[in-house]
Amino acid sequence: MTGRTHLIVSTGVTLSILQMTGQGVTIPAAAVSIVSSLLPDIDEPNSLLLQKTLPKGLLTKLRWLFALASIGFMIYAYWESFLTPYSYAAGALLLIMCLVNQRAFRQLLMILLGGLLLYLGAFAGPWLGTVGALLMICAILPHRGLTHSIYGILMWGGLLYYASIVLGVTLWIAGALSYSLHLVCDVLTKQGIHPFPPSKWKLVVPLMSTGKFSGFLVESLCITLTFVLAWKAFVVPMGQAGFGLWEQVKSAITG
Repeated sequence: MTGRTHLIVSTGVTLSILQMTGQGVTIPAAAVSIVSSLLPDIDEPNSLLLQKTLPKGLLTKLRWLFALASIGFMIYAYWESFLTPYSYAAGALLLIMCLVNQRAFRQLLMILLGGLLLYLGAFAGPWLGTVGALLMICAILPHRGLTHSIYGILMWGGLLYYASIVLGVTLWIAGALSYSLHLVCDVLTKQGIHPFPPSKWKLVVPLMSTGKFSGFLVESLCITLTFVLAWKAFVVPMGQAGFGLWEQVKSAITG
């Protein structure tokens, strides 16, 4: 499915279920639901989540920044004889990084960011380090691998459960549910998912192919059902509350 459909369906269904079960919808829960609806595709550098997080314009600026930094570093290494020739190799690698295609550049940025978080985790606590390690792993994983499995749900739910305890806000239910719904939607595609890698067993209900007419039909149906559920969860109770208030006002006037 497309990222847009994952965003609408996973977030919409999650918030509707939270509302209908009496959990209530909070801003943190809504934010976590949105992120979790797209998070499984973090192993795809051109996914909607990474396109929004690292848009094309920002990537272009970062390329120039890294290119200038690499040239400046090599000039500094030449004048100061700093760790030559290894410094030249490091500068050249950073310069080569700026020449790769957009997909590979996003992967390299994920690895660098993950490494930075892993380093900071040694001082700021294991949570940052864990996120950094997962980010580095996701950067090199094949699409629909670990992040599209039961293990992915457990790891993300576990991180959110820990964050919920630290922050005192319940986040893990919304996050784990939205993440799981993303995988359920991918089950409907012909590629399916592997719930327990490295097991080759695939969970698939091949109803659609993304970008084809079958995909348009299935995605349109899923979005429609999501809006129906959201209407029942949010609009109907508001109408009932409004009707009850009107009845009270009318009784007060006539009484």
